[in-house]
Amino acid sequence: MSARIALMGSGETAPSMVKVHRALLDALGAPARAVLIDTTYGFQENADELTEKAQSFFAESLITDLGVASLRRAKDASALELTRFRRELEAANYIFAGPGSPSYALGNLHQVGAAKILQEQLMRDVTLCFASAAAVTTGRYSIPVYEIYKAGSDPFWQDGLNLLSVFGIEAAVVPHFDNHEGATHDTRFCYIGDRRLRMLEAELPDGVPIIGIDEHTCVTIDSTGCVEVLGKGLLTLRRDGRAEEYPSGSVLDVDSLGLRGSNAPMRQRTTVREADSAPQRFREALAAFRIDQAMEMLAASVSGKNVDETMFMVGELDAALADRFVDRKSLLDPLVQLIIELRANARAAKDYAASDKIRDGVAACGILLEDSAQGTTWRFTTSD
Repeated sequence: MSARIALMGSGETAPSMVKVHRALLDALGAPARAVLIDTTYGFQENADELTEKAQSFFAESLITDLGVASLRRAKDASALELTRFRRELEAANYIFAGPGSPSYALGNLHQVGAAKILQEQLMRDVTLCFASAAAVTTGRYSIPVYEIYKAGSDPFWQDGLNLLSVFGIEAAVVPHFDNHEGATHDTRFCYIGDRRLRMLEAELPDGVPIIGIDEHTCVTIDSTGCVEVLGKGLLTLRRDGRAEEYPSGSVLDVDSLGLRGSNAPMRQRTTVREADSAPQRFREALAAFRIDQAMEMLAASVSGKNVDETMFMVGELDAALADRFVDRKSLLDPLVQLIIELRANARAAKDYAASDKIRDGVAACGILLEDSAQGTTWRFTTSD
């Protein structure tokens, strides 16, 4: 197995891409743990519908479950929700993202450090399948499509997630390269047309290519340097207005295509380790089933009145218990009692903002706090 990024020009849940997804999943060499990032379309009113559509496609066409790493609005996400988002990504070996707004996705993903998480996942030989708007975000430079095409902004580049840097590539990725929806006006090149693409191209550093991917086409790049074109259309490499086209079925090489920057060597396998911190030590204690140690650390966090750190730890515990091989109620009770004490202290100090944050935080992981004259009790919000 090797790390691989698959960039789709469009059609990520269309019948034309079933064979491509299937080949990518088969190449994992292990049971698929697929997860969808919903950030690209998180602002849309039909976000739930789009998630259900993707899950139905994976279930019916690929016979694969698709989980969700949800981050629809970073500034509103609790520490627990951010923990769950990160844990979903770290547990996956097939990470999928698709349509929406590249700039909206980047604004939210950069805010929570998602670029580093995704780069580290590629270091662990995970497959990333990013299509349409999500594909735009993968390069060093990213086109803010909505702002240019819909709102009339002058063309400019945004900082992308730079996921291709893991393969030694500095580039801009442009899906929908052969789009013709405009009929009477130019909507090629992800809707911005040739005139505006040339303006953007002039702003790129010398030698940095544009990787153009036609609709219903997929370009894969793996850690060996192999580049493959799949689907219906072309891969186009464009530098300084000059284009080279490669049809579906082409098997190429990063170096022969001149994609690798002179100062950007191919990735080297590394062991990625987070900084030594209380949340990281708590996480390691849970992984080693050192429950007493984990409880002591959580108690220390509660005593220190670090609400965000405490919520992070509860989120880690919630994720660790997802397999349900233990009595969740019995194990969680001492920990939740500490949270209840923290909340009671906040209320006694009339710090109602902190009290509400604690209540909402535990609710986000499925725990309901119930106040009465006899005190506060808790229960799971569902029966499972």
